[in-house]
Amino acid sequence: MNNQLRRFGVLAPPGNVALERELPPLLPPGVAMNHNRLSRPPEVKKIDSLLQMADSIERAARDIALVDPEIILYACTSGSFLMGAGQEDEVARRIFDITGIPAISTSTAVICALRAVKARRVFMVTPYPDDINVREVEFLKHYDIEVSGWDSFRQATSAGNRSISSGQVAELIRKHAQEARKCDAVFISCTNLLSLDQIVSLEKDLEIPVISSNLASLWALLRYLDVDTQSMQAGSLFGYRGPVEVTGAEARTAAAAAV
Repeated sequence: MNNQLRRFGVLAPPGNVALERELPPLLPPGVAMNHNRLSRPPEVKKIDSLLQMADSIERAARDIALVDPEIILYACTSGSFLMGAGQEDEVARRIFDITGIPAISTSTAVICALRAVKARRVFMVTPYPDDINVREVEFLKHYDIEVSGWDSFRQATSAGNRSISSGQVAELIRKHAQEARKCDAVFISCTNLLSLDQIVSLEKDLEIPVISSNLASLWALLRYLDVDTQSMQAGSLFGYRGPVEVTGAEARTAAAAAV
C-alpha cells in the first residue's frame, strides 16, 4: 500500500454526514477522497447562515490543500446557489485564489450533469424549507431548466436532514411518479440527503435519469480527473461524458505545460 493516488478534496458543511457515506464506496481504484469541514453559525437552515458558511473557506481550503488534491469541491448545493443566479461558483473562485487548486461547487456540478443528460424539465425533491426551494427553482430557471414540479421534506436543520432515509426519498419521488415521467430527469437536491442506493431502481421505474447533488458532484470530479465512469453501476449519469466547468482548470493546465 502507498499514497500514490488521484485525490480530490471535499469541503462540506459541518453537519453533513451523507457525503462521507455515499461517495467513498463508489470511488474507482486509485482514486481517494479527502474531506474537511466548513464552519457556520448555529444549526438553523436560514439563508444567512448558509451564506455565512463561505466565511470559513480560507481556513478549510488551506487545510485541505495540504494533501495536494487535484481538485476541490465546495460540497453544499444551497450554500452555493443562494449566492445568486450566475454567482454559484464564486466559492470555487475563492478556493482557487487561495490555494491555486482548481475547484467546483456542487451547484455548478448539478448544472453540468443536467446538461449532460439533456434535461430541460425536471421534477425536484429537496429537504429544504420553502424559501430556499423557491430560490432553487429560480436558480435552475436561470440556466433554462424548468422545474415542472417539486416536493420537499421541509427540514430546518441538518439534524432534520440526517433523520431522512434514502428509502423515504425514493418513496416521496414515487409518490410523484406520474408527474416525474413527464420530465427529462428527477433532481434530488442537497449533499446531506441520502439517495444514491435508490437511484438505479428509481431510474428503472421512471425510465428517466435521476440526478442527486452527490451523484452530480462525484461525476463532475471524476470527469475532471479523466477517470472512466461508464462502467460504474450507480446511475445513468456515469455513462455521459459532458463538459464540466471547473474554476482554475485552464490555469493549472497551462502551469503544468510550462514545467
